[in-house]
Amino acid sequence: MSITDIQNLHHTQNSLDNFFKRFINTVEAQTSELPVTEYDAHWLSPCQQGKPFMSEQMQHSIHWQPFLHPDSSDKNDLVDLEKALEIQLHPDIRVFFSRYWSDHVDAVFQQGNLSLMFVWNEDDMQRLIENQLGHALNKIRNKQELTFFIACTDSDYIISIANESGQVVLERPGYGVEKVLAVSLTDFLNELEHGKLV
Repeated sequence: MSITDIQNLHHTQNSLDNFFKRFINTVEAQTSELPVTEYDAHWLSPCQQGKPFMSEQMQHSIHWQPFLHPDSSDKNDLVDLEKALEIQLHPDIRVFFSRYWSDHVDAVFQQGNLSLMFVWNEDDMQRLIENQLGHALNKIRNKQELTFFIACTDSDYIISIANESGQVVLERPGYGVEKVLAVSLTDFLNELEHGKLV
């Protein structure tokens, strides 16, 4: 890795750290507690905090917060994906999926709702790899630019990172890239607002 690559990697890591700090601060300011998600005894995660409880919606719930991997500086949980495709993933893709365990996070970008698809546990990582592999093979089959999805939207569009350039792009599954949303994951994360438009 060049010095520039290392600097860019640190920028991406810092922007993801700051994104999660803003997210937790926003939720705590609004609710005076950590985020809440549905509790499933068969779908556990290091993110979970405290004991399960019954929410106002009468479902088993639990508090959670993003969990930073102890060895997150050089962690790459997507090695199997790289081997299957015989490629090297853009460092931003590895950082996005390997730095934290986290539930999905709702956010707003340029007046549009999206849900960032983070990874909850080891089984979720394997499921993600299978889905990303299917997405990538479809791209290769259609001779389209190779991308890896990081978020879904309220419509049939998804948000992805272009593997070659690292740009954050808008696309529809089965079609090519339609729009560049940000030149980097850092710029994209810095623009996000937490929450959801009604």
